[in-house]
Amino acid sequence: MEIEPKYTFVPFTQKNLIGINNKTVQEFLSKWGIKGNFIIQHFSFNEPFQQYHKYHLVEAFFKDDSVAKELLTKQGNRWVKQGISASNVEIKPVPCSVLNMSFFNKLKDPKNRIVHKSGTICKTYDMELENFLVSDNLRGMLLDQECLEYHLYLKDEREEFIFRIFQILVLGGILCQYEDTLNPYLEVTKAIYKDLVRVQKKEDTDLSVSTIVLQVVAKDSRGQAYFPHDPSHIQNLGFLLIDYVTHEITTFLHQFGEYCLSHLQ
Repeated sequence: MEIEPKYTFVPFTQKNLIGINNKTVQEFLSKWGIKGNFIIQHFSFNEPFQQYHKYHLVEAFFKDDSVAKELLTKQGNRWVKQGISASNVEIKPVPCSVLNMSFFNKLKDPKNRIVHKSGTICKTYDMELENFLVSDNLRGMLLDQECLEYHLYLKDEREEFIFRIFQILVLGGILCQYEDTLNPYLEVTKAIYKDLVRVQKKEDTDLSVSTIVLQVVAKDSRGQAYFPHDPSHIQNLGFLLIDYVTHEITTFLHQFGEYCLSHLQ
């Protein structure tokens, strides 16, 4: 029987996330009430890694003391290092196979009633779903299982990491100024996805994604979720991304709530 490897995690300086830190992208994130409500951190590990070790790696990561000292979580409107080492970690694989933005072409086709021929998003009667105001077919497609547009994307497509990023952006934060056109959402989705996901070509084979994405809920000794807090909320999401080529781990945590002022280092 193979012994599971014992991992050592080392935090490292923030990478220059070129897409996310782009001035225009930052302006849109601010407009949608998202800026400051997600945090991205980077860690490395040196031990050998096989894909079937992924659940063991994630559990070891959240239970590691050096990670606990560095991991930022949201407290009120600040990001702080709470030093919590997980007692329990719920892990769910997230498909991450999309290689280009043609994945969203269905949204651009006026026949699908998300946008008009002019490119503006189709409005609808206001309704509230999951505490979000749904006033157009784009949000209906994301939240309203009763509407035709919801079924444009199959269940496995909706679970793709790029779709999850897109949904975070479109639903936005508490103070969200929605867009009238689709393109800004797509451009910012692309920028974030490119910063987080590695695409590689192996010899003569086609391109493929070499990043493993897992959705995570980490709980403390009292059984309280802290990564993210209140995971029942559709916009509270924690992801852990494993780059098995470079032996890097990236955490991506989004917490719905007040605009976040800053974080402690």
